[in-house]
Amino acid sequence: MSLSRRGATRARSALATIIRRQHTLPHSQSPKRASQGLDYEFVKSEDRSRAEILKNYLSQEQVLSHLEGEEDGPSQFEDRSPFRNEDGSLIKGNNALEARLDNRTLQGRVDHSVTALPSEIAKTIQNNILSTTIPAKLRERVVSMYQNLQKSQIQQAPSSELDCNAHIAGLFLQDYSHVKQVLGELRHRVGHDQFNPRRVLDIGYGPATGVVALNEIMGPDWVPEEKDAYIVGRKNNEMKKRAKIILSRQVNENFSGTGEPSEHQVDEEKEYVGPIDAKRIQIRTKLRDSMPVTKSYDLIIVHHSLLTREYNFPNDVDEKMRMILNLLAPNGHLVLVERGNSVGFETIARARQLMIRPENFPHELGKIPRPYVSGSSGKPQHLKKEDTMINEDDVEFEKEMLAKLDLEEAREQGINLETELDSKFGKLNEEEMKFDEEDDPNFDVLDVEAAVSDSSLEKIDYHLKVIAPCPHHRKCPLQLGDPKYYKIPSHKHRLNFCSFSKIMERPDYTMELKKGKKLAVKWDKNSVDGIGTLRRSELKKLGGKGRPGGRDTEDGSYSYLIVERSNNTEKSIAQINNLRDYSNSDNSPVGKDDINNWPRIVRTPDKLKKNVKLTVCSSEGNIETWQIPRSLGKQAYHDARKVQLGDLWALDKKASTKRSPISNEVKSKLDTLYKTQKKTFKKEQQRKVWRKKVGVSESEFDDGFLATEMMASKLESSRSYRKQGKRLDTNPEEYEGK
Repeated sequence: MSLSRRGATRARSALATIIRRQHTLPHSQSPKRASQGLDYEFVKSEDRSRAEILKNYLSQEQVLSHLEGEEDGPSQFEDRSPFRNEDGSLIKGNNALEARLDNRTLQGRVDHSVTALPSEIAKTIQNNILSTTIPAKLRERVVSMYQNLQKSQIQQAPSSELDCNAHIAGLFLQDYSHVKQVLGELRHRVGHDQFNPRRVLDIGYGPATGVVALNEIMGPDWVPEEKDAYIVGRKNNEMKKRAKIILSRQVNENFSGTGEPSEHQVDEEKEYVGPIDAKRIQIRTKLRDSMPVTKSYDLIIVHHSLLTREYNFPNDVDEKMRMILNLLAPNGHLVLVERGNSVGFETIARARQLMIRPENFPHELGKIPRPYVSGSSGKPQHLKKEDTMINEDDVEFEKEMLAKLDLEEAREQGINLETELDSKFGKLNEEEMKFDEEDDPNFDVLDVEAAVSDSSLEKIDYHLKVIAPCPHHRKCPLQLGDPKYYKIPSHKHRLNFCSFSKIMERPDYTMELKKGKKLAVKWDKNSVDGIGTLRRSELKKLGGKGRPGGRDTEDGSYSYLIVERSNNTEKSIAQINNLRDYSNSDNSPVGKDDINNWPRIVRTPDKLKKNVKLTVCSSEGNIETWQIPRSLGKQAYHDARKVQLGDLWALDKKASTKRSPISNEVKSKLDTLYKTQKKTFKKEQQRKVWRKKVGVSESEFDDGFLATEMMASKLESSRSYRKQGKRLDTNPEEYEGK
C-alpha cells in the first residue's frame, strides 16, 4: 500500500471519529452539543409534535385518547398488566405462567412444583435413624435393594434393622412425594374446604408414609377422630419404631398442643445425634399389627403393597382389594399408589377393573358410579322373574304331578303318622301348637312371603366412581391383563403403560448416600447388577465425591388411582339408577363442562413449529393424539405449549387420531412368544447347571437328548480325550464311522 493511500485512510477514520463525537442520532441528541459549522444531510433534528407522529400509526380517536391521558398526568396511563390487581398481586394462579392460562386449563392443571421433605423430618432421619448404621453397610444394602427392585419391579417388606434403614434411605423420599402429589390432587378435586377426613387408614411398607404426607397437606391444626397405620410385614416392629420417630416431628401428632418449641430446645435437638427410645414417644397415629376388620374409614391410602409376588398376580390384588373395600365408608375415598413401571400399572389397572367392572357396561358413557356387588349389603336376585318360556299351565301340571308322586310314595312306605298319632294321643288344637315365646308381647311374627319379596334385598348400596386419573369408566386402553407381556423380547409391538413423574428436592442424607462408589455410578440398564464394569481407578475417583454433575433434585415415576364411594341413601341410589337408565336410552356425548370428563395428557406434549401434539386418554376410553395448531386460537395454542404430563385438557382441538389397542390376536401371539421365551430361558439355565447333574438319572433332565449332546461335546473338547485320540491311527474328530 502506498503512502498516499495510507494517508487517505487515516484522514477518513479521523473524520469519522470527529463526526461520531460531535453528532448523535436524532432520538438521543443532546442540546449541549452543537455542530461546529458541519452540516450533513443524514443528521436531522425532530421538529414534529407527538400528535403528528402518532397519527401516522394510530386512528384519530386513539390519538385524542392518548393526548387526553397525557394531559391528565403520567399516572393515568401507566402500563399495567391485565393479569395483576392494582396492588400488584396476581388475579389467578400462583405465578406468572399460571396467571396467563385459561380458567379451565388452570383448573385441570396438577401441581408441578418441586416437592421438598420437611427439614425437621430430614434431620431426624439423618441424625437419629441412619446415623445408627455403618455407612458402608447401608450403601451395600441400598444397592442390593435397587437391584432387586429393578429385577422384580416390586417392593419387598423390610424385616431387619438394616433393611428398614435402607428402605428409608433409598425409597422413602420418592414414596412420600408421590403420595403427597396424589393426595394434593384429591384435595383439589374435592375442594380445599370440603376435604377434611375424620377417619384415616394408611397401608404400606414404609414408616406410615401416607400419614406423614397427609399431615403436611392438612396443616398443624388438623386433628381427626382416628388415624391408623398398618405397616405391612410380619416383622414390622423395627419399621414401627422408625415411624414413631418420624411422626413425632409433626405438630399435629403431638398431644401437648401446637405450641412451638423454644430456642433452647431446638439447639439441644440439633446437637443430639444418635438413637432414640421409641417406646417413650407418644403420637396420635395408632400403628397397627394387622388389618382392621370391623372399622370403616373416610380415607384409605394404599401405597406399594397390593402385590407381593408377581406370580400371585392377580389373585393377590383381588384378595387385598376386597378386604380394603370392606373398610371404606360411604362418601369415602380410596387412594392407590404404585411404582411407575409395568407391574405397578397392571396392578392399578387390575384393581380398577375389579371395582368398576367395565366389561359389564361396554357402551356406557360418562362416569356414573358403578355397583360393587361384593361389598353391598343387598345382593341382586338373578331369578326375579320366571322364564318366559314357562306359562301357568306348565306350573299347574307340574304341581299335580308332584302331588301324585308324593301320594304314591306315602302309600308305598305306609306312612300315615298323623292318623296314627291322632288315634293314640288325640287331636291337637291351635293353643297347644303355639310356642312359649308367642305369648310374649314383644314377640313379632314376620310374614315369610313379605320378607322374601322385600325390595331392600335386591338393592345394591355400594357404588364406586373413579375420580382420577381416568376420564372414563370404560376398559383401560393400555391394560394388557398381565405384567408378563412387557418382559417378552423381540416383538414389533410397542407396549405402553400409564405413569406420571414427580420432581423432588434431595435432602442431605440422600446426597451423603449417593457418595458411595456403586451408588455414584450412573445406572446401567444393560448390565445385570445395574452397575456394569468399571475400572478401579474410576471407582476410586467416585468414592466420597458423589455422581459427577449430579443435581440436588431427582424424579420418580408412579401410577395411581383415586376412587370415591357414593352415598348409600335411598335418594342417592335412586339418582344413580336414573342416571344409568337415561344413559342407556340416550347416546348423546358427555358434557364438556364437567371436569370429570376432561381428557388426561398421558405423554409429554410434542411442541412443533406452529403446532402442538397432545397424547390424551379421552372420555370415550381411547388413546388419541390431538392437534392444537396456532390457527385454532391464541389462547388454546398458548395453553397447549404450557401444559405438561398429567394435566387435564379442557379446550378444543383441530384434529385427532385414534390409536388402536392391542387386539386379542396379538395377545395370543404374545402368549406364544412368552412360552417360547420361557422354554428357551429354562434350556439356557439347564446348560449352565448341567455339571451339577452328572450322574443323576435321565428322568431328572428336561431333555435327555440335549443333555447327552452337551455331555458328549464337553467330553470331546476335554484334554484327556484329545490326548487319547493322538495315540490312535485315526483322528477321532475326522472319523465318520467307516
